[in-house]
Amino acid sequence: MKRSAELAPLSREHHVALEVSLRLRKATASDADEVRARFLRFYEDEAREHFSAEEEFLLPAFARHVAPDDADIVRVLVEHVELRRRAADVARGIAGPSDLHALGHLLHDHVRHEERTLFPRIEAALDDEELAVLGEQLHSECAAQPPSSSPG
Repeated sequence: MKRSAELAPLSREHHVALEVSLRLRKATASDADEVRARFLRFYEDEAREHFSAEEEFLLPAFARHVAPDDADIVRVLVEHVELRRRAADVARGIAGPSDLHALGHLLHDHVRHEERTLFPRIEAALDDEELAVLGEQLHSECAAQPPSSSPG
């Protein structure tokens, strides 16, 4: 399914997150330091703002149409907390290859859930005007961020 133009900025960021998650899942003892550094650049440059945009604009817009404790809203918020915790562990240097693998799986599954389940539900729930307002907010937020860094 083609993503709406309004949610496209988040989907483009998801593409980068999936590339990072693949590197995390394939991390070895010999490249773990490089993979950690790449993840931290991604987290600082993109993921923090991405999570904030979803929490500030996307989820509240959706919560006008579903209960605020909707399972998909709760899942996204809980996973954001867990991803932040794991990012803090990586930054503190306490994440070995198995931790990087788990982080990669979590990031991958999180992105896939948003793309395959949450975003289609949001696109179906919001009317054209609401989606346009959300799109303007997301485009403004994404335009204020630095350009995506390459996964390498």
